[in-house]
Amino acid sequence: MAHNTTKNGYKKLEERLNKFPQGVPPSETLYKILSVMFNEEEAKLVSLLPIKPFTVETAMKNWKKTKEETEKTLNELASRALLLDIDNKGVQTYILPPPMAGFFEFSLMRVGGNLDQKVLSKLFHQYINVEDEFITDLMTIPTPVGRAFINESVLKDDKDLYILDYERASEVIKTASHIGVGTCYCRHKKEHIGTDCGAPKEICMTFNGAAESLIKHGYAKELTVEECLDLLDVAYDNNLVQFGENVQKEVAFICNCCGCCCEALIGARLVGVSQAIHTTNYLPKVHDTCNGCGKCVDVCPVEALSLVSSNNHHKMKQKKAKLIEENCLGCGVCARVCPNESIEMIQREKRVITPVNSAHRVVLEAIERGKLQNLIFDNQAHLNHRVMASILGVILKLPPIKQILASEQMKSKFLANLTKRYNRK
Repeated sequence: MAHNTTKNGYKKLEERLNKFPQGVPPSETLYKILSVMFNEEEAKLVSLLPIKPFTVETAMKNWKKTKEETEKTLNELASRALLLDIDNKGVQTYILPPPMAGFFEFSLMRVGGNLDQKVLSKLFHQYINVEDEFITDLMTIPTPVGRAFINESVLKDDKDLYILDYERASEVIKTASHIGVGTCYCRHKKEHIGTDCGAPKEICMTFNGAAESLIKHGYAKELTVEECLDLLDVAYDNNLVQFGENVQKEVAFICNCCGCCCEALIGARLVGVSQAIHTTNYLPKVHDTCNGCGKCVDVCPVEALSLVSSNNHHKMKQKKAKLIEENCLGCGVCARVCPNESIEMIQREKRVITPVNSAHRVVLEAIERGKLQNLIFDNQAHLNHRVMASILGVILKLPPIKQILASEQMKSKFLANLTKRYNRK
């Protein structure tokens, strides 16, 4: 009976996490992960929190605790990176981040701490890599959580003119309000199970409000712009792929990923790159000067390049690199390692559209997963007109087909009429 009672507490937390567009498929392994990260009382309390950012006052009402008790618990959870505490124009605001990119990763973004990271790493490996329902679910959201960034060093001067500021990792770094670096979750996890590669680990970049919270609690080290740009060069030198939050503004993270350890790249190979990750707006073009050395094939993290016959009748055994376009991230790592500059990054015929900000992306994901009602009618959020207005503002800027989906999910004549009036303008 005691076992069932305990599991029920974590079951409530699992149900709370599944209000996000990104879900957590239930399993015994998931409950073990949650029990390492939360005690039973914390699991029950977090299950009562809204899915949108909230204040101490909101948590007080939901928990029926005093302000002092509430602040103490919220700050304890934030100190373990289970919540993010962010100053929003002078108001202390808390957010329960999704598992990925979120509190799963934060648990391994520093070495040591109060958690048994070896046990947790083995549980993460079981849940994500062996059971794989979680990673498959995450990687098949039509609007992906993450996007690739182009390796800026491989762009020729004429191509550099066409790259937008938000497509540059360097611009994300230069414009961030806060910059932090932590331990790479993926390679740290692999280290604990004995299969990590030799790529740098202290290279996981966080920005803006998320960085501010993680720096405050020791999960990230604060960096200057110059230090972070130097770290980006280290990533380039190690042929790592820049994978960041799929938004144009206020990017929260950029990971520097290897194909052997990174959950995102492993997941992309599992379900298909074009499905799992927003690519860059570039593709590699292999010129006839390719001598088939295979270096590009070796470094490609998503197996988008292979060697085929060059059809050279004078050199029958000569090979040439060939691109599998639907598998390509457009990261440019292949062009960087090509010894004779036979690979050129060219623009895709159709531009990839990136959500404006986190609110835009989450609303899109909620519509696509049939969970829009969780954002609008979260009864634990004590919804006010400002929150409703911001969500509706995002919906009104979506393509008509997405607006129709939103209206059908809400079964709301008000929303349907509102979108019709807006589209007549």
